[in-house]
Amino acid sequence: MTTTSAIIDLRPTQEFLDGHLPGAVHIPFEQLVDLWHELPPKGSPLTICVEQAHRQQALELFQERNFEVEHLYSSDELTDFSLIQGNNQNRLWYGNPVLESHGHCIQPNTPSPTAIDIGCGSGRDTILMGLLGYQVYAVDYFDQALERVEQSARRWDLKISTVEMDCRKHPQQLIDLIEQVQPQLIMQSRFLHRPLFDIYQEHLSAGCKIVIHTFLEGAAKFGKPKKADFLLKNDELSERFHDWSVLLDQVHYLEDGRPLSLFIAQKP
Repeated sequence: MTTTSAIIDLRPTQEFLDGHLPGAVHIPFEQLVDLWHELPPKGSPLTICVEQAHRQQALELFQERNFEVEHLYSSDELTDFSLIQGNNQNRLWYGNPVLESHGHCIQPNTPSPTAIDIGCGSGRDTILMGLLGYQVYAVDYFDQALERVEQSARRWDLKISTVEMDCRKHPQQLIDLIEQVQPQLIMQSRFLHRPLFDIYQEHLSAGCKIVIHTFLEGAAKFGKPKKADFLLKNDELSERFHDWSVLLDQVHYLEDGRPLSLFIAQKP
């Protein structure tokens, strides 16, 4: 079979393990409602593999969300193709480019490493850090976002701890968490609150790395965010952390032209 569309296999786990299309991502049908955030952007072309009993319902669910279903195969129809047995770690989503392209800069080098993902959202970066080997504490003030993180953590069989916290209103709670878990890595992606930088300076242990991937001031020309409070100035991070070891300091551009920081620094 030749297809350029993403392949989603909704069949039960054992059927998937017994044989699936190359490149397929397994999301059991009964878990689909909780894992839409692990799918490609709406409008993407898809190939769907599903039990006959769920065929029509699956088609309607994806069409309602404006996906283009190019192929729809039941279990019996898959026998006509060359299948692969066993599990895989294929995924249809991407985390921030620091993790996708520069993961070697933040590989853990201590036993039982810990990380804190501040403003974790649906948890894509949390999952990627977990796959790197970190015990991740996913922090967000939005309880539904943390529920999605927990669902993804179960799906990827990762040990993730979720922490409901508003770092802007209650910075002491973050300080307490840092002192409790002594993280080797802090992730701050698409979230800017400058008082956090003071917390990093004062409370992180020597050797801890910070990753900051958020919008730069030029983004306002192309869209949101527009407020200066949510936009880094050019060279702001390198100046703010001038006494740290800067491991990465680049600019990443979204397709719409908005620039974001790619910044990694290690506390001396």
